[in-house]
Amino acid sequence: MNGMIRNLSRRWAWVVALGFMTLCPSAPAGWFSSRYSPRDAERPRRSQTDYIVLHTTEGGALGAFNKLFQNGEAHFLVDRNGRVYMIIRQEKVAYHAGLSMWGGRENLDTCSIGIEVVGNYNGALTDAQCAALKRLLDNLKQAYRLSDNRVLTHSMVAYGGRNRWFPTPHRGRKRCGMLFANPALRLRLGLHSQPSYDPDVAAGRLTVGDAYLARMLYPPPSGSSYRTSPARQQ
Repeated sequence: MNGMIRNLSRRWAWVVALGFMTLCPSAPAGWFSSRYSPRDAERPRRSQTDYIVLHTTEGGALGAFNKLFQNGEAHFLVDRNGRVYMIIRQEKVAYHAGLSMWGGRENLDTCSIGIEVVGNYNGALTDAQCAALKRLLDNLKQAYRLSDNRVLTHSMVAYGGRNRWFPTPHRGRKRCGMLFANPALRLRLGLHSQPSYDPDVAAGRLTVGDAYLARMLYPPPSGSSYRTSPARQQ
C-alpha cells in the first residue's frame, strides 16, 4: 500500500494509498476541490526529496485552503477534522518554504515536501489531526526513505536577511510550525528523533534572532540545561 504513493499515475491514486480522505457533508460549500492548484501544471518536478517541512496555517481552514490553492504554496493541507487535501502533486515543487536554509543549503522548496496543518504555532492539534498527519508522514517517510530528523518545522529552516534590526542574516523570521519541535508531539506523530541544534547557527552562517524560538526548537534533554553548541547527529 505504501508503495502506491511513490508513483501517482492518476489524480487520486494517493487517496487509495492513504485510505482516510473522505468528503464530509458538513464541509463549507466550495471547501473541497477535486482539482490541483492552477499552479500545479507550471511547477517543475523535484530532482530529489530530502526533507519534509511542517507548517501551521495561523488561520482558519477555509481561508488557508483558498490561499494555498490559488498560489500553490503547499503539497498537503491537514484540517482539524483530520481530512487531508493534496494541493500540488507531491513530486513537484510547491512554494512553501520561502527564504530558507538548512545545513548551508538554501531554497528548500526544491528538495522538500511542505505540509500545512490548520492551527497556530503555539496551539494544539486535534486527535483527528494527529492521526491523519502521522499516517501521511509514515507514507511519505517510507516513500522517500527519510529519517525522522529530516522532518523539520518551517521555523527551523526560515531565515531573515539583513535589515534595520538585524545586521546579519538570522534565524527567527517565523515561528510557523514551532509546536512540531515538541518531543511529546513528535512521538505522537511517529517521529522518534529530531535535530538537536541549528546547523547554520553553529556554522556561523546565521545568528539567533529569536532566543525564545531557539529554546523551543531545540529543547534540552530532560534534566540538562539549554546548550547552543552542536552535538553529533546523523
